[in-house]
Amino acid sequence: MGIYILFCTISPFIQEKNVVSLNNIDFENYVEKYSNTTEINQTSMDNRIEELYIEQLEKDISKKVSEKGYEVNKCKVDAKISDKEEETKINKIKLSIKKSESSKQDNKEEKTENKIVTEIQKIKTVNTTVNNNSKKDQNKNEVSKSDIQNIKKFLIEEYGVNEKCLEIN
Repeated sequence: MGIYILFCTISPFIQEKNVVSLNNIDFENYVEKYSNTTEINQTSMDNRIEELYIEQLEKDISKKVSEKGYEVNKCKVDAKISDKEEETKINKIKLSIKKSESSKQDNKEEKTENKIVTEIQKIKTVNTTVNNNSKKDQNKNEVSKSDIQNIKKFLIEEYGVNEKCLEIN
């Protein structure tokens, strides 16, 4: 019974010998037709890899700068990937930053401490301490030049870029 089922399954292929003929296939035409699409796909893949590399760099820079206590409003990276590792480099990093909410909370704690001190020292000049607090409120969102220098130094050490490649605020 098993041999009969096997024979019935194989017999259509044995009787039609022209169905599976390799003589009718033009291999040169096939290779010529499909070889061009692999080049296009390789180029598009290279472009996509470069886009992903830049995107990941932007995310990584934003994350690391945020860990330093700053809020990144905008991060733009211009980089080039090459087959040779020496030629792969970051051309430019543009950052727009401000102090983050956590540093603002630190300032609020400092402000509360200053209020306590001013309450204790009410006999002395109260107007001076109020003016100092209002100046601190205005400056707490701004990033100082020393902060920018610290961020530049960090990026140079972390990513091995030149200081000329960095634009912050």
